[in-house]
Amino acid sequence: MTSVPVEILTDTLVRTAAEHGIELDDAQLGVLPLLARAGASAVSGGETASDSSLYLWGPPGRGKTWLLDAFYEAVPLAEKRRLHFHDFFRELHARTFAGYGRKDFAQQSAFAAGLDALLGDARLLCFDEFHVNGPADAAFVTRLLRQVIERGIVLVATSNYAPHELLPDPMFHHLFEPGIELLTTHLQVAALDGERDYRSAAPRGTSGFAAGHHLRAPDAAALEAAGLRYPAPEETAVLTPGTVALKAARASGGQIWFDFAELCGTRSAASDYLVLVRQYSHWVVSGVPDTTREDPYAWQRFGNLVDVLYDAGCRLDVLGFSDYRGSFPGIAHQIDLARISSRFGVLSAPA
Repeated sequence: MTSVPVEILTDTLVRTAAEHGIELDDAQLGVLPLLARAGASAVSGGETASDSSLYLWGPPGRGKTWLLDAFYEAVPLAEKRRLHFHDFFRELHARTFAGYGRKDFAQQSAFAAGLDALLGDARLLCFDEFHVNGPADAAFVTRLLRQVIERGIVLVATSNYAPHELLPDPMFHHLFEPGIELLTTHLQVAALDGERDYRSAAPRGTSGFAAGHHLRAPDAAALEAAGLRYPAPEETAVLTPGTVALKAARASGGQIWFDFAELCGTRSAASDYLVLVRQYSHWVVSGVPDTTREDPYAWQRFGNLVDVLYDAGCRLDVLGFSDYRGSFPGIAHQIDLARISSRFGVLSAPA
C-alpha cells in the first residue's frame, strides 16, 4: 500500500482554500487534521475505518460541503466514492428491491449485491447531508453503516444533525438507536459550528443553483431581467419519472417549468426530482403561494426540491412566495427548515 502523510493532506486543504480566496476560520482549521487522517488511512489501508472515519456535523453554511469536496479531490486515491445521501439511497433501494422477483432472491444478499454495485472497490466513501428522517429508512441506514464498517471502508459524512438527533421524531427515534451506536462507536464525531453562516454572506453566484432568482412580483420587466418567458399552452408536457404523473408547463431545451400546485400539491417525491435533474438543469416553479397557504406537505415537497436542486447544481427560479422573510414554512424538523432557508437565501431576490 502507498501512503500519504497527514500533514501533506492538511497543507493541501489549506492551500486549496487559499487558491479559492477562502480564509479558513478556527472551527474549519480544527477539523482539518481529522479529515487528513481519514484520507491518509484510506490511502494506506493501515488503520481500520473505526480509527479514522469521521462524522462532521453542524449548522448550515459553515463550510461542511466545501470541505468535503476539497478533501475528496485532495485524497490521491482512485478507489473512492463521493455520494449525496438522497441519490445514493434512491439507487440502493431500487437495486435491492429489484431482486424481489428473482428465484434466487434473499433480502440480505440483495442488499449486499446492491451495495457492491454502488461502491465497487471503494476504500473511501464520502456522504454529504447524512440524515435519517423516516422510520422506513432507519433499518436501511443501519444496515448500510454495518456493511461499510465490516468492509473496512473509511467513511466521511457531513450532516446538520448530531448523531443523537438523527430520526428526531420521538415516536420513532428508538428505531435508529442501533445506527447511532454504530456512528458514535466506530466514527470520530466532530462539530463544525462556527458562528458565521458563509452561505448567507456569500456574493450571489452566476452559475448553478445560485444563478436562480426569487421573483416575488414576476411582472414582465422582472421576467425579462431573469431571462424568463411564460410557457405557451402547447408547451405542456406530462412526465412520469416515477409512479406519479407530473404535469409540466414546459419541458424542453434543458428547462423544466412547473406550477407549484402541479408539482408540490401532488404526491411527487425527491426520487422524482432526482430522475428529472439528469435531463433538466434549469427549473422554474411559478405560482408559489404565501407561507400561510397550502398543505404543509406541499411545503415539505418544495423544501425537498430545493435540497435536490442545490445539491445537483441546477438553477432554480421561483415566482411568487411573496411574503417569504427567511423562515421556510412546513412540517419538517427545525434543523431541516434552517438548512433549506440557508440554501434558498442564495437565490437572487430583486427588490
